Amino acid sequence: MKNYLFLIFAFSLAIMMGLTSCEGKDGSIGPEGPAGPTGQTGEGTQNCVLCHGSSQLIAAKQFQWEHSVHATGGHYERNQTSCAGCHTSQGFLERIETMSDQGVTAADIEDPLPQNCYTCHQIHRTYTAADWAFTQEDPVTLWEGGQTVDLGKANLCISCHQSRVVSPALPDPSTGGLVNIQTTRYGPHHGPQGVMLPGLNGYEVAGPQPYENSAHTLLLANNTSKACIVCHMGTAQATESGGHTFRVISEGGDINTDACVACHPVAADVEALVEDRQAQIEEKIAELEQLLADRGLYDIAKGQNSKGDYTGHEAGALYNLKFVEEDKSRGVHNFKYAYALLTNSIAALQ
Repeated sequence: MKNYLFLIFAFSLAIMMGLTSCEGKDGSIGPEGPAGPTGQTGEGTQNCVLCHGSSQLIAAKQFQWEHSVHATGGHYERNQTSCAGCHTSQGFLERIETMSDQGVTAADIEDPLPQNCYTCHQIHRTYTAADWAFTQEDPVTLWEGGQTVDLGKANLCISCHQSRVVSPALPDPSTGGLVNIQTTRYGPHHGPQGVMLPGLNGYEVAGPQPYENSAHTLLLANNTSKACIVCHMGTAQATESGGHTFRVISEGGDINTDACVACHPVAADVEALVEDRQAQIEEKIAELEQLLADRGLYDIAKGQNSKGDYTGHEAGALYNLKFVEEDKSRGVHNFKYAYALLTNSIAALQ
């Protein structure tokens, strides 16, 4: 037994000595490698903590955004030059840089992305807290009407959320006239909230209702109020509303009254007011739709207009219908103006 253990010990020692003998002396130090690229001042991982110090906060904002319409319903597959400037992140950044008219990009956008952090914020440009700055805050010259609007930080929003130039052009509201429409989607295109809030560029035909703006216009449509941001980015209710969901009303119909109570202290009163105003607008929309349908100009079931000649104030009435519908607030953004557009259009067709 002792001889057996001795043999094992001797064999192990031989292996260890053999392995040790494989190690040679350290070689000479090789030549110095090329210098790496020089970064911008302050650039590098030492600054990551400025923004990523609270990773859970960033994760929460990303999670909210993932449940927003910008992330899920912005039709970012519309990457052709005439659409990409608003429907894709890359296209938006290109046209903000080039100041192209009506959101047109130089070419179709490859591998289109929805609106995301990089669309709205100057992420990873300086690697400092300045990266949270918006990509666009300059006053906006409207595509339709040509007015320059300054809503402060909300200029970012209205860079896209405005009416596109309608073709063919509307007649003078004081006289009306013949308009030959060759599209079933005539109107201000989608999302004209940036012109509804200040009460601009509707077809203002004379009628029983004066063209006035609601209190929201006075409170929000200026360069210090942050406008859209005040209501659409209230305290986040998880992914239901507020924050980076940009929703005021959840998909379940619950109103996030966080931003409202500054002026409407009782949340229940806010809900009742919204319900009343939206019901009035819905009633006027239905009435105007029916008048246009009776003239063979509108298909209520499809939500589309007919092609052909529109006389008098018919084209203007159709435009106002789509303007109020596409605003999607059903009067909340600017009740008085929306109500006047619909009421006076109805009167002009009767």
